[in-house]
Amino acid sequence: MILIFLTVLMLLMVNFGNGMIIRNLLKIETRSFVLTSFLGMISIALLETVFAFFFPLNSSVEILFIFIGLLGTVLFFMTKEKSRLKINTNFWFYFFGFIIIFASSFSPYLYDHYSYYLPTISYLKELGFVKGISNFDLLLGQTSFWHIYQAGFSHFADLYLKINSYLAVLFLIYIYERKQYFLLVFLPMFLLFVQQPSPDLPIVIITLIVINELMNARENSILLYLSLFAVCIKPIVFWLPLFVILNQIDQRKFDFKTIIPVFVFGILLMMKNLWLFGFPIFPAALVDFDLPWKPSQEILNYSSQIGLMKSYDMKYSYQQVMGFDLMDSVYHWFTIGYKSILNIGVIVSLSIVGFFAWRRKSRFYYLLLICLIIKSIFIISFSAQYRFFIDVYVIALFLLVKDFSEEKSVFTAVFLSIFILVVFTFPVFVQQFNMGKRMSDFSFSQLYRPKELKTTHTNKEFRIGNFSFKVSKSFSGEATFPTVNIYNLRLYDYYGIFPQYLGTNLHQGIFQRKLSVEEKIQLKKIIAETEKLKH
Repeated sequence: MILIFLTVLMLLMVNFGNGMIIRNLLKIETRSFVLTSFLGMISIALLETVFAFFFPLNSSVEILFIFIGLLGTVLFFMTKEKSRLKINTNFWFYFFGFIIIFASSFSPYLYDHYSYYLPTISYLKELGFVKGISNFDLLLGQTSFWHIYQAGFSHFADLYLKINSYLAVLFLIYIYERKQYFLLVFLPMFLLFVQQPSPDLPIVIITLIVINELMNARENSILLYLSLFAVCIKPIVFWLPLFVILNQIDQRKFDFKTIIPVFVFGILLMMKNLWLFGFPIFPAALVDFDLPWKPSQEILNYSSQIGLMKSYDMKYSYQQVMGFDLMDSVYHWFTIGYKSILNIGVIVSLSIVGFFAWRRKSRFYYLLLICLIIKSIFIISFSAQYRFFIDVYVIALFLLVKDFSEEKSVFTAVFLSIFILVVFTFPVFVQQFNMGKRMSDFSFSQLYRPKELKTTHTNKEFRIGNFSFKVSKSFSGEATFPTVNIYNLRLYDYYGIFPQYLGTNLHQGIFQRKLSVEEKIQLKKIIAETEKLKH
């Protein structure tokens, strides 16, 4: 906990300091500590993205941004403006701050932490962007801006990858800065994400802040930057900048200069996707420039098929899903087990937003509903997974609780937070329902440093064609890059393809090619040997 507290303290100063410098350069008017900090966060992430094309996000990059941030913070406190920075806190502010840091000290438990987050951050630290890395592992072709930002602070400031704890604390500061105490209701939900750098938390927090600021008629160009940053973190929130722009048009405050940041963020996002994935929009194989490092058609087809099957929680085969007519698709989506409750929740959430639009007779609500419906139709059309609708649930909950009193909000947040912490401390309660397999109970060492899930992985180096790699029987962020897990080995074996260097090493990029008969036999032997490894 002590180390996490120091991480939070460092990032509070660094992001605010960078934000102050950018705010003054762009002449943006805001006195908000939180919005200024987000401005710093966005600028750092954009610069790190540019840097990653040319070199690794190593300790030198982190030292640079820490120095600039601390300099900006020192300069701020040397001005008269420091007297305007006042945040009224009370006992509950510090209570929730403690709760966030305590929850963060538990070990990461999300499957994606080991299969996606850690490997992404590891390769960014070691190599920067690798051309065609999706040919090694399709997941790495995604490379969220949140993990790019995280990689740049993973050497000193945030060694244990607890950046989401900082973000939750920043949101807590926002609640007290704006005196929007009903938002405390969301803190218990955030406790589920603070152990690992999940990109779901930043898009939820950004969505809440943008909607709350607009609802309170606090227009600011930072809101558009925030919403565009959210899209770069996770493109499923494309509706948010659309809503911001439509709201500006409705308020007759739209300026064509608004299009400039849209182009800047959009071009950088597409360049990143083209470099890593071979197409401008991940994971869609749209607008084909026929780049030599684009993934093979077999892998693209596999990805789309998995996305479709995940809409039904993998309960049906691809052939079965393709055989559904419209009525079958709707019926099975709502009857796939306990997760169907979350699918029903999408309809309920949209209905709640629709009810508020009808009751308030406000264009603000109508525009919000339209944008959420557009997003929902788009998502359902390619992969209707409940986790892609998290922002829809959040907006509905926001509207339901926005009139909560401070006392009611505090009581709800305290009750739910304690319940969640009890689950983390004694995970056996949920593990008996086949949930939270990677959760580990509390240990006193967490008071100093966060708990980590340690696993032993036996790796051996192999070579197929010109590609050298190690193997691991399970997902592990501890493994050196490139390490191929058994899941991907089997996938390559099934489709008869394998990664190869575009040149002579990783720095020159990766593509996929068909395996020869001898290489197929070699790969099967590697798989057999890997299956014998101990975890």
